Amino acid sequence: MIKRILGFSAACIAFYIGSGFATMQEIMQYEASYGSMFWVVILTTAIIYIYTNLSFIENGHNAKIRRGGDIYKVYCGNHIGIIYDYFSAFFCYMCFVVMCGGANSTAIEQWGLPNGVGAIILSISSITTVYFGLNNVLKVLKYIGPIIIFLILLIAILSIINSSNDFISGIQSIDNKQYKIIQVGRGNPIASGISYGGFVILWFASFLGELGSKYNPEEVKKGMMLSSIAIFGTAALCCIALITNIDMTWNVEIPALTLANMIHPMLALFFAIIIYLGIYTSACPLLWTGIRKISKDGTTRYKLFTVIGGISGCLIACLFPYKGLLNILYGINGYLGFILIAFMIVNDIRVFFIKKNR
Repeated sequence: MIKRILGFSAACIAFYIGSGFATMQEIMQYEASYGSMFWVVILTTAIIYIYTNLSFIENGHNAKIRRGGDIYKVYCGNHIGIIYDYFSAFFCYMCFVVMCGGANSTAIEQWGLPNGVGAIILSISSITTVYFGLNNVLKVLKYIGPIIIFLILLIAILSIINSSNDFISGIQSIDNKQYKIIQVGRGNPIASGISYGGFVILWFASFLGELGSKYNPEEVKKGMMLSSIAIFGTAALCCIALITNIDMTWNVEIPALTLANMIHPMLALFFAIIIYLGIYTSACPLLWTGIRKISKDGTTRYKLFTVIGGISGCLIACLFPYKGLLNILYGINGYLGFILIAFMIVNDIRVFFIKKNR
């Protein structure tokens, strides 16, 4: 039982940590940029993460959904649920394309590889993993997730210990607007936390809804709760590390590599591989979510579309400038995520009173 709980926890951690978290760029823009109020962003995001994921698991189990995307019908009814189902599958697949692009950029910038090589490596790895179904995705994620979070923690702690700067002075310099840091939420830490939490709702809905249906929901819930401690505890330590070294991290594209370089140049080189693994652990469930919409796990059709989807995502990432389109998709995703929370609250309150009056 403990092994299964730890496995679910590791899978959630690995899914959550994409390139943005691993590079600490997300943490900088959403959380550390708020200085003394960074904890408000983390708390807001954590509340959304915990509530929505507990709800996905519980309702997926109660409704005995056969496919993750059916979770939207539980909350929104058949008609609106179908819209959410199709959009979330498409959005997750497009996020897989983004991961291919991120892997490609990492390979070019960090290792000087030719254009396309990074995306090809990620696509082949993701196709191989997803090809064998949900159980194989979970097996891979549960081993890689803890390694990534441990190394991010290690860099954060060592950079805090080795820094000649002061955390308090870093807080003051941010609060006094000494640095023009890119900031999500337009100066409102709660808005930033809502945006951050809302962004991943459609990532986890199908994934955890199906896990709740196929596995012991109590074990999945405990695993998810453990993942929240690891994710947001790590985020807090990363914020402290970034703020302590704000003079060096405020305007770089990959803050984690800057911190790693401060400790030792070889660590930075090694951490570029960890960033790549972070992209991979998000890419696999994203590709799986998109493919599951049009095929049943483990079937010949599923395997065929996994290969086609993986290759197509690689080609799109290498050949087309999707920045503008993806900005639109991300914006729409945020709005639909917030609306979904409203449906979820109404549904969960209704179910609560039905159970109470029995």
